[in-house]
Amino acid sequence: MPLLTLIFLCLAIYKQIEAKNSRENFPYSQACRGDFLSEVQYDDRRFKMNTTLYFSFLNKNKILVSMSGNVYAYDEKGKLVDKRIVLRNIYYSYVLENKILQTYTLKSDRVNIDSVDTMNEELSRLVLMNSSYIVGDSDTLVLKKYDANSMLIETTQSPLIMCVFVK
Repeated sequence: MPLLTLIFLCLAIYKQIEAKNSRENFPYSQACRGDFLSEVQYDDRRFKMNTTLYFSFLNKNKILVSMSGNVYAYDEKGKLVDKRIVLRNIYYSYVLENKILQTYTLKSDRVNIDSVDTMNEELSRLVLMNSSYIVGDSDTLVLKKYDANSMLIETTQSPLIMCVFVK
């Protein structure tokens, strides 16, 4: 019986060390939610994307991002010509690229597109990050804790969303 107890104790210590190392590499254990609003202009077309992003930080360098919202297309006169629905879950694996700058490379392992999602590939190329519709593609993000309740998520060029931790 003492050998079995020793094995369980060693296993518990190993799991604690593994969990601590995982938190050191990526210290966020709570989910967070943020709204993303973007407007882009391509030639004579303008697109507006209004989505909510829900980040769930899973174990073993995994992140689930749930995206829901709408994309609007306008003609050169500003008239609404198309409205599309975005509703998908993207499962990422990530690698810490720079601990000081808090830069991560996220690679999409799986993209689950809901049946009500009406985005086509052309529109996806214009308004979404590649990894949110192409499985196996990577994007680089900066994930910085802003305060006790929020995190700023940025590309290397500009901020994307302020993500508020869900309690």
